[in-house]
Amino acid sequence: MSLQFLLDSQELFQNRMGTDFKKLSIKESSAYLKEHGYFLMEEVMEMFREMPYHKSWKDYSKWDDETHADQLELMKDEAIDALHFMINILLVLGMNESEVVARYKEKNKLNYLRQENPHLGYVNK
Repeated sequence: MSLQFLLDSQELFQNRMGTDFKKLSIKESSAYLKEHGYFLMEEVMEMFREMPYHKSWKDYSKWDDETHADQLELMKDEAIDALHFMINILLVLGMNESEVVARYKEKNKLNYLRQENPHLGYVNK
């Protein structure tokens, strides 16, 4: 399975839901990005809420290994929910697997460069 499979599967699902990314106007794309960006953040927050020790004031001492394992499974489910919205964002931006991978590699290289040369700050290139 590949990233392209995920992109294609999500695009088919969104088409079924009535969204054709290729036919969105700039205004519609912007609204979609805003809405799905918000949903992405919501899903990430839901994942955090399932995380053991998320709340510094909560007593987690009675949680056993099974409870921790159950919570990890819930976190994974929420992470996949977030991935759906991230893929929607990639699709509305018109990105395919090769572009995502190329941009990831470029950004990853820059992140390493920044770590090796902290004096560079956060320049883009």
